Amino acid sequence: MQNRTIRYFGYGSLVNRDTRPNSEVAQAATLLGWQRAWAHRVLASETDRGACSSLTIEKLPANSKPNQGIQGVLVTMPEAELPLLDAREAGYDRVQLAASDFELETPTNNDPIYVYVSNSQHNIDADDQHPVLQSYVDCVMAGFLKQYGQSGLQAFVQSTRGWQLPIANDRVNPRYPRAVVVENGQCENFDALVTQQCLRESGNI
Repeated sequence: MQNRTIRYFGYGSLVNRDTRPNSEVAQAATLLGWQRAWAHRVLASETDRGACSSLTIEKLPANSKPNQGIQGVLVTMPEAELPLLDAREAGYDRVQLAASDFELETPTNNDPIYVYVSNSQHNIDADDQHPVLQSYVDCVMAGFLKQYGQSGLQAFVQSTRGWQLPIANDRVNPRYPRAVVVENGQCENFDALVTQQCLRESGNI
């Protein structure tokens, strides 16, 4: 029992290797039939970073067009450390999905895979009082760039809903507790992709 492991799918900041314990082993994975959204509200009373918003995932409607899924990482970790992960993902429900819901880089057993989905109290789009933190965006995008390259980074942006919602630029004084150092050239790359996606969503390109 002590040596049992569990698997979970990281689709946001957890993709960035610098935000996870060194002992965790991960592989590339794609979750089918879902999309990301800037729709997890973090309340000021729950964190020292202040009121803000982060990522969650949403099941696509049955009548929606098929998508390519959302890329992320499938992480294997000791079951004994699950309470620590639950604490990190406060405000999310830990949901079990079948292995058949994923495309995996390396075949694994059929044990269920955990994902974290914003619960009903927190599942609200970002707004001016609960903006997305730029330091959080940078952390996520840096993780996707390292894991999947530029094409994977573009796929992350395009498979995420809500880029036109408010983003607070906190790069100088990051409020996100797991902020990473991002070079200026990367920041420009990230900003250009987000701007392009906003224009695409507004129908201007």
